[in-house]
Amino acid sequence: MRALRISSISGKARGVLAAGILLGLGLMWTAWTLYHRKPAPNPLLLTPNLALAVVHSQSLYFNGAARPWLLNTRPDLLIEADKSERSERTRNLAQAVQSSKLFRRLDREYRFDTLLFIGDPSQYHPLLEHLLDTKDWTLTYLDHTSLIFKRGQVTPWQPADLKPIRARFSLRADEATFLGLCATKLLALRLAPGAKELLNQGAALDPESLEVLGALANYHINRGEWNLALKHAKHALTIDPEFRPALASESQIFYSTKRFEEALAASKKLIQTTPDDPNLLFYHAKIAHQRHAYGDEIVALNRLIALGTEGGRPVSGYQIYLGQAYASKGDAQPAIDEFTKALKDSELSDEQRDFAQGLLAQIKSRAPR
Repeated sequence: MRALRISSISGKARGVLAAGILLGLGLMWTAWTLYHRKPAPNPLLLTPNLALAVVHSQSLYFNGAARPWLLNTRPDLLIEADKSERSERTRNLAQAVQSSKLFRRLDREYRFDTLLFIGDPSQYHPLLEHLLDTKDWTLTYLDHTSLIFKRGQVTPWQPADLKPIRARFSLRADEATFLGLCATKLLALRLAPGAKELLNQGAALDPESLEVLGALANYHINRGEWNLALKHAKHALTIDPEFRPALASESQIFYSTKRFEEALAASKKLIQTTPDDPNLLFYHAKIAHQRHAYGDEIVALNRLIALGTEGGRPVSGYQIYLGQAYASKGDAQPAIDEFTKALKDSELSDEQRDFAQGLLAQIKSRAPR
């Protein structure tokens, strides 16, 4: 069957529907890599215990990655509903990193005084961007694993606050790792000059530090300096061919420079290392779409839908993408089925609904009768 020729508006679809899904995959948590590195790093690099020790709150918001650490280390900060994995509050707190609207609803209900984010910024990027734009929360703590924000009149975090934490890492390699991971946080906070300063220091301590090289690649990606970014990513991959942040940066660089074949190859390596990571799957689908590799796109989107369904998360946005992929492949009926399922979601925005309805009408008008 001939393609249904909807690609001319696919860019709009991705702009509308990608809200809340991070595409900047150069920011990735590297705990797995650290655990498997020899010699073993300082244990403080592997846990958020330094941040957890300074959290004080009467009403705490935390992201999903923080919950197991809080349960094991600071259960005093949790209310009863937080201790149940299946509670509505637990689900909502985890999902709010992708939806500022949901976060604001929760904040009206619980009136949070503290926000705790643990893990790589890619895991909570949409909500972080919202907080940076609205400026009604103040960053009060930053380290290699965590960010803490407070409401009201509080003392803002300053770069000098890193000094006593940095002093905990005596080995040059550990100190460089610490600086690279902190720089990643600063890049996510739109504090690129401070990040670059840390990266210069980290590179001087250990020019082979994977975390420093990965963050340097991301720094140059943010500046559109593709050749420099690729240089650092490839340097990291000569040290560890499976280093995920460098693979992610390489994929993003190739995508941004329209080298879609190479981007897809790098993305496939990432998917092999972490086949069920939603961010990676979505980005893989996005690359595959640009490469016109609709079969790969369909596989990735179906997996995203399955994971979302299993986790009780909305999947209508992915269903719209999937319908578009089927249409681009020339498969009218599966495309119609996916758009129809997506339109049953009452939570679709007006813009999403209008877009899906428009595509559905277009496909039906062109499909063979």
